[in-house]
Amino acid sequence: MRISIPVSAFVAAIVGFGGTLAIVIAAAKAVGATQVETASWVTALCLAMA
Repeated sequence: MRISIPVSAFVAAIVGFGGTLAIVIAAAKAVGATQVETASWVTALCLAMA
């Protein structure tokens, strides 16, 4: 197997997670969530994507 295949899969996963993470953090700021609530949202995102 060429190395480019797993590398491209890894990059796609990171970009997908990063984009979703940015949306979740922006949504938390928009509703006035505290840092603890935002951390809870991010934790839920990580568990959901795992």
